Amino acid sequence: MTVRYVLAIDGGGTKVLAELTEQSSQLTFRSQGGPASISNDLDLAVENIVKVVRDVCEQSGAKASDIVAVMGLAGGASTTLAEQVKVMLKLIYEIEFASLRIESDAITSLYGANLGEPCVVVALGTGAVGARLQSNNQAKLVGGWGFTVDDFGGGARIGLMAVQYLLNDIDCYDLPKSRLTIRLSEQLGCTRQAISHWLKQAKPADYARFSPLVFSLQNECKVANKVLTEHTTSVVELINKSRGTSPLPVILIGGLAKVSQDLLPLTLQNELSPCKGDSLTGAAILAVKHYHDIIEKGQRNEP
Repeated sequence: MTVRYVLAIDGGGTKVLAELTEQSSQLTFRSQGGPASISNDLDLAVENIVKVVRDVCEQSGAKASDIVAVMGLAGGASTTLAEQVKVMLKLIYEIEFASLRIESDAITSLYGANLGEPCVVVALGTGAVGARLQSNNQAKLVGGWGFTVDDFGGGARIGLMAVQYLLNDIDCYDLPKSRLTIRLSEQLGCTRQAISHWLKQAKPADYARFSPLVFSLQNECKVANKVLTEHTTSVVELINKSRGTSPLPVILIGGLAKVSQDLLPLTLQNELSPCKGDSLTGAAILAVKHYHDIIEKGQRNEP
């Protein structure tokens, strides 16, 4: 087995990023694609992962058998889903890496945020999840159980709450009443038929697309402010659960990190540490470590 490349992949609810590095030259090749949350839409996620894998391989001339890959995927904490991804890549798309490790994107974010050093990370994106990396290199996930039952603090939940206020307006007044619900109705419609049609097709990423609108109206719409008040409470709860009794530095990451941080109590804001890297960085750190395990120990060292 000749292993020459390290592949890091970060797949979330809105996009997937790939970074392939040739280890001797350190030449790097990158690609980006659509949503890759295996817990939201497994088939679509794998399809988008395959596209970016094939793209970086075409750019570099690498073969899958030359590559040690680590994928940090939304939903990757599920061993069942992770195994399904491996099977689909191999049997349907005929992609078989020298070694493939699949983690939750929360774990790769955890390793990236403090460049592999112990810390607590709370990721706020389409979904929301916390993770803690201990000094003994043990990692623990908190929350992130998926949109249907959890992900409180994420953009999809913000969008869902906003849509629920629109539904309430339609039920009570037959038309939207607040600035937020009026703006939503411009996209979803004002009738039960139009809104029901959207709801049947809506995925978490579709709800998450409304979160910028909610934030933009927070100072001029009471309903938007109510949504963000509840969102802030969820973020505080997730931070507290994630750090537990640990004195480790706490880092907020993800697309909603900055706007959410500004809503937190000042005492909590002052306790937060800056982020040093992202999920793709963490996947690369783990992939390089795994690569050296293979080279130095002559084994695949798969979990």
